[in-house]
Amino acid sequence: MPEIQKVTGISKANLYKWEQGVIPRHSDDFIKLRDYLDKMEQELAESEPIYEPQRTATIRLPLDPDKVAVSQVSGKAAAGTVTIENETPELIVDRIDAPFLGNVEGVVEITSDSMEPTLKKGWRIALARLKKTNIIHWGECYYVIDKNGEGIVKRLYKGDTEDYILLISDNPDKEKYPPIQLRLDEIEAILKVKAGILKY
Repeated sequence: MPEIQKVTGISKANLYKWEQGVIPRHSDDFIKLRDYLDKMEQELAESEPIYEPQRTATIRLPLDPDKVAVSQVSGKAAAGTVTIENETPELIVDRIDAPFLGNVEGVVEITSDSMEPTLKKGWRIALARLKKTNIIHWGECYYVIDKNGEGIVKRLYKGDTEDYILLISDNPDKEKYPPIQLRLDEIEAILKVKAGILKY
């Protein structure tokens, strides 16, 4: 009130009455107040930070680690889908901001219980592309995408020969989830599983 009185010259008594709902008697005072409030509203609007437009929820992540990921504008493909853009296979991933996880490029949902109890169906896995696929930490979890565009989470081990890798489930039901041996030329990409996320 003192600030408004000082700037507009309107008495505190009148300002208090108007605040209580009494109709102003002098239109000149009312116009002064209205002009002051309009000016304050304009200054407030100009001082508010400009927010960036909301980013899309999904990203097109090229399977080639040398290519840059871009936002998925159409939103037609769900995370975990492999699409082809300009003859380049891309994995659709959900965007994630989690610096504490390190180099993470996106997340996809686990749709199988083959990795339970370690990674459960419905959880998300945080992924990062490998710069060099010949440096695999055997026994760790990876997201393997075959030439048909199907993705699967498994632990990787050396195969019978250098041309093969072995994919092993954590699920103790080995009859339901037997080891899978794939030739390297049957694999489109291998991504490192950086973390399993229970709640996203």
